[in-house]
Amino acid sequence: MKITISLTIICFLSAFLFFGCSKADFLNQKPQKSLLIPNTLAHFQAMLDADDIMNGANQAGVTPQLGESGSDNFYLLDGEFNANLRPQMQNYYIWSESPYVGVTVADYAYPYEAVLYANTVLEGIKGLERNGQNREQYDNIVGQALFHRAHMFYQLAQVFAPAYNPDTENAEPGIFLRKRADINEKLTRATVEETYEQIIDDLINSVPLLDTKPLYKTRPSKQAAYALLARTFLAMRDYETAKRYADSCLAIQSELHDFNLVNTSVNSPFQGTGFTHAINQEIIFFSAMLSATSQGFPTTFSYSLIDSALYASYHENDLRRQVFFSERVSGHRFRGSYSFRGRTHYFSGLAVDEILLTRAECNARLGSIDEALADLRRLLLARWDEDASFVPYEGLDDQETLSLILDERRKELLYRGLRWTDLRRMNQEGYNVTINRKINGQAYTLPPNDPRWTWPLPPEVVIR
Repeated sequence: MKITISLTIICFLSAFLFFGCSKADFLNQKPQKSLLIPNTLAHFQAMLDADDIMNGANQAGVTPQLGESGSDNFYLLDGEFNANLRPQMQNYYIWSESPYVGVTVADYAYPYEAVLYANTVLEGIKGLERNGQNREQYDNIVGQALFHRAHMFYQLAQVFAPAYNPDTENAEPGIFLRKRADINEKLTRATVEETYEQIIDDLINSVPLLDTKPLYKTRPSKQAAYALLARTFLAMRDYETAKRYADSCLAIQSELHDFNLVNTSVNSPFQGTGFTHAINQEIIFFSAMLSATSQGFPTTFSYSLIDSALYASYHENDLRRQVFFSERVSGHRFRGSYSFRGRTHYFSGLAVDEILLTRAECNARLGSIDEALADLRRLLLARWDEDASFVPYEGLDDQETLSLILDERRKELLYRGLRWTDLRRMNQEGYNVTINRKINGQAYTLPPNDPRWTWPLPPEVVIR
């Protein structure tokens, strides 16, 4: 049953209706006409079950697309750039220093809307009694809200805050850490250090409160919290801690989907109804990036083309060549999103393949080469044509192993909103990755550690 929630109890939300949903139908049913003030655990759970807001399960998505739009996995032809992109989206593609020209910056607004929901739950639930009968449900709801807030803070920090640098004090401006449901709260911009401290605190506090595995993939779980902690510490280049949380995550569930079972004859191999598609076993937590199609981002399937060198790097027996890409006269396009909505809706959540690659990278950096290659072999065996023999990698030194894993990380995790963060941390370590574009005869370059690796806040944001 759906629950329609009117937040008239909170003055600043009196104009909005919050819809909870059944996880099985993803908002397909019509909401009830009766309005309920959120004053029970069921109401607060329903708020967190608003998949469109918290997970981006509708066509709009929720997590930022800016990093993916600025990354090096794709390119645009002049005709597509000129005909299909609004000026603001063109600015995203060429890393303009002043990219915003009148279109709402959904990359900023949508995540903070989810933060508002989480904060509303965290404040409102304090008015309910926690007792022996409801303690487990009460704690789980608090844990879910903490996870959602941390998830959105993490996503915002990847585009609107400088990359975390363990070699500095990280005193640069980070993001606004909204921890109350009062939108009139006066805030100062947190530092990068304070931003990551808050993300980690929320996640660590959520772990003992959450179920080990979720009832639905759109709900946070203990495994999801471990996975997001691994992702966060990887972004911070704390590889030992990232490995520890990756271990904890994969100890709960580490099953991969065999790509030999994927039907490559359909337009979107992982599309399904709800989470009935087979890739569900690999997904730990579902979220989706802001929709490239409905909002006109440069990464839109119908006109973004995969970097030709990237496509050529897949071995002929690597099934990802067929599963991830569709061939067009002009080049190859990405269609392999883990989203149940298909190729127009890019998955940005947490999955086993990402955490397996995170652990492999951490092991390589920590000198555990055999363990790193074992995880990589597990992944590739699930992606390899069963009729062709897979030759395992052997006899590699530390740097060769790390380079191999970083290459496979790019090939496995493209269009998930991860490449931008990976490039920022890699450039801190001296990889010196420069991204080049050429549009209408003009060259555009994003050199390593350029200030444009951090996107500016929207002009309407008041900075105190």
